[in-house]
Order: sequence, then C-alpha cells, then structure tokens
Amino acid sequence: MTSRAPSRVFTGVRTTAVGVLATAAALGTLTGPARAAPAPAPQRDGQAARTGDAALRPFVEQRPRWTRCGHRELDAAGARCATIRVPLDYRNPRGRTLTLGFSRIQATDTAHRVGLMMHNSGGPGGITLDMPLLSRDAMGPKLAARFDLIGMDPRGVGRSSPLRCGTKGHWLRSAGYDAAGFRAHARFQRDLVRACRRAYGSEVPYLRHFTTRNTARDMDLLRAVLGERRTSYFGISYGTYLGNAYARMFPRRVDRLVLDSAIDPARYHLPLFRDATVANEEFLDAWAAWTARRHGTYGLGRTARQVRATVERTARQAAREPLKVGDLTADGQQVPQALAALMADDREFAALARSVRVLHDAARGRDVEPTESLRESLGPPDDESEVQNSLQLALLCGDRAVPHGLGWYRRNVERSRAAAPLFGPVFNGTSPCAFWPNAPLEPPVREAGSAPGLIVQATGDTRTSYANGLGLHRKMPNSRMITLRARVHGVYGLYQNRCVDRQVNDYLRTGRLPDQDTRCSRNGR
Repeated sequence: MTSRAPSRVFTGVRTTAVGVLATAAALGTLTGPARAAPAPAPQRDGQAARTGDAALRPFVEQRPRWTRCGHRELDAAGARCATIRVPLDYRNPRGRTLTLGFSRIQATDTAHRVGLMMHNSGGPGGITLDMPLLSRDAMGPKLAARFDLIGMDPRGVGRSSPLRCGTKGHWLRSAGYDAAGFRAHARFQRDLVRACRRAYGSEVPYLRHFTTRNTARDMDLLRAVLGERRTSYFGISYGTYLGNAYARMFPRRVDRLVLDSAIDPARYHLPLFRDATVANEEFLDAWAAWTARRHGTYGLGRTARQVRATVERTARQAAREPLKVGDLTADGQQVPQALAALMADDREFAALARSVRVLHDAARGRDVEPTESLRESLGPPDDESEVQNSLQLALLCGDRAVPHGLGWYRRNVERSRAAAPLFGPVFNGTSPCAFWPNAPLEPPVREAGSAPGLIVQATGDTRTSYANGLGLHRKMPNSRMITLRARVHGVYGLYQNRCVDRQVNDYLRTGRLPDQDTRCSRNGR
C-alpha cells in the first residue's frame, strides 16, 4: 500500500487505506522445527542467565493453523493469517501466555527465496498485520516474490492480546501557556494512568510485560516456529528501535535490516520527544511560507510571519475558551497537538492549511465542520486507537523510567517556550509515566548492535529527528545511511521517492549495503 493517513499514535505510521530480571536471550538458543539449526549463544547485552530450552520447546514446536485473514487487502494478496501462544513473562515460560497474531504473504519465487521479512509500523502500538502490503508494493512483484512477508501485531495490539485501559485520548498534548494549563495537562496524564489501574485492578503488574524487549523475544520465537535460522526486518519510526533491539539481542539471527525514520536508542522516550520540538517549529515555518503565497485561497496571512501569528492566536484563543468545531471541541491542550499530528509530510501542506482555516474560523465564532484529520485528532478514540493508546502507555512506561517530580517537567516547558512557543509545551510536558505504578523490569536498549543495516532518514522528519538517524548510524559500525532532503516521516514505499526506493530494493535483492552513504533529493534524484 502506498497511501498514508495521519495516526493518533504520534510516532507511528499508518500503512493502510508508534536490577536486570529477564532471561530473554533465552530465545537466542531456540531451534525451530526440523529446518532450524541450533543457534549460537546470543550477545549478552547485560542480561541474566538464560532459561533452558526445555521450558520453551513447547512454544517452538507449535504449528500455525493458516486461515484467511478476514482483511480485504490481505486476502486479495493471497496472505494467510495464524496465531501462536507466547509467554507473558519469558522468565517463567510455564506461566501465563498471550496470543500472537500474524500474517504471511508467502514467497512464490522459491528458486531465489531469501527468507522471512518481519515488520513493525511504529507507534509504539501500531497494528502491523497489514504492513506486508506496503513492502510488497514498494519492492515490486519480482523482488517481493523472494520473501515470506510477515506482519506480526506486537503484543498488546491488534490480534495479539490487545490492551484496553479505557483511555479518553492520546497522552501527547500541550501543557498550555501558564501554570493552570500545566496543572490541567498533568491531571490529564494522571487520569490516563488511573484509567489503566482501574481497568486492570490487581492485575496491573500484568502490564509490566508489554515491553520492547519482550516484543523482540516474540519475534524470535515466531522466527523459530516458522523454521527459519534468520529473518530480515523492515521497521519504521518506533519500529527502528524494536529492530535495533532485536539485532542487539539476537545479532546472529538478522539478515537484511532496513530502519526507516530511525531512533537513536540513547534518545528513546522523553529525549526523542524533546528532539521533535525544533523540527516541528521548522515545519510550521516552511508551511507558513507556502501558505502565505496562497493567501487568496486560505486567507491566513500574506507573509509567513502573519500566517504563523494566525496559528498562535488561534491556539491561545482555544486555551482561553475551547473552540467549537462542529460537534467537537478543541481546547488549549488539543489544538497544538492536532496541528502536530498533521506535520508529517511536506506533500500535505494543503491539508494542514484547510484544518488551520477551520480552527481559525472557529476561534472567530463561526460555524464550522471539522476536516477528516481534525475529527481524527479531536474526536474520541475508536476501539483501534484506544488499544494503541493503551499499549503505548504500558510499553513506554515499561521500557524506561522517567522523572516523577512535576517541577522537572515544568522547567523544561518554560525553557522551551522562547525557541518553540507552539510546540515546546507539547513535547516537553508531563509524561504519564511520571504516574505509572510499576518500575521497569529491565533496562532500556541504549546501544546498537554490530549487525549490518540500512538507515533511511529525512532531513526534516518531525517525529524522529534527522539527528536521531545520525546518532543510530554512528552507533552501528556496519550501517549505511540514505538521507532524503524532505520533510516527511516514513520514507520507503510511502514517500514514493525513486532514489530511496531503488537503493533499498538493491539492498534487499542482493544483501549488499551501498558502498557509501548517499543523499537523495525530494524529486527522486
């Protein structure tokens, strides 16, 4: 699939019409059915002693029961879907289990078959079942026919034991313009966590096991169940952090590795959001200049400065009194976040201008109807979004501890205002993890592995900044990087850039990285 839609999960990409207690490296010694050979000992990565093979063997010996997916595009592509069981806690494989749902578009060129390619669409919390459709289209039929394309919904979302906290919206919102706005923002974060605690009651510790490391273990268990010694991988946004974690934990299980719109693992979580502040302000400035040249169409200002002033006045008006947008309202926490949700692709300046015009008219008391994008950002979450929001809370808070003192967040917000008056309070505000009841069971993955990989990064990425891609590149000694000069999040197969797609496909076809880092222009050269 080549279409994209804005996602409630801020760091995610929609691909269709975001004390060491573990044993995890246990799966580094798993073998699959007859075709899989014993694996070498995994990279230690600071993990505790491994669980023995015997406890995990019943999981490895599962045989998937393939059926139609019940998904129109996947079924039309000939995909089949299945589920397996995985341990909730890999330290205790004989304990509680989860369902893991996945799809497969099977290789048809068996004479030149490369093997598996797993995926993750980002989020955290993005549904990935249908992401093989994106790869298939981006590769073209001849190359795609050489891979078994696997779309595994990560634990906690989609068909993989979905979480439901009963949250009333996504956690990423603005902290406003004053102390009252900051307090309201913090209350919203706390209330999201309280909803999770009410939903799971005495089972709140269950949420501790929805982590990146455990998702990587699930991937490796699925690899073993499918009888493969290695797997290729394509991840976007948060999916690059997951892919790096997998390569770090299971370095000898990785074949081709494509990391698109990448995260520097040392910057994962709060630093990553702070990094997005400047990129979003720069996107706003570029859009304001574009919109000023079209004042006759949008009426938002004749200069970039005037357009930007219109946006900031509208946001401040919403902070004083919520705007009425059709049957919805937009307050001071929501308006900047709704705008940020639209700032992911420089081909969609017109859509952003239409939404800003609606908000501007609402601020002047006019009767308006929300654009589709505003309805998605401002409306109550549907079931899919509520599950994604719930997993994102559990996973971010289970992956990495954050400061708990609200004063720390307040200082960050105030320091951000001078350079980023609109988006500083969005990306520096209180994290719901400041109120999370459980400490992480394991440390985050902060380093990169030695596995070769291809990084794709846009210079104006508003979600995972260009500096993040450079940071991961420096940490991966055997990587190459393709830089796209554009403002977009999610490149390969999504931005339809011939220069990028050709180089990624050459790597997937041959397994050989480019001889050197390369740059691609926005027009595909």
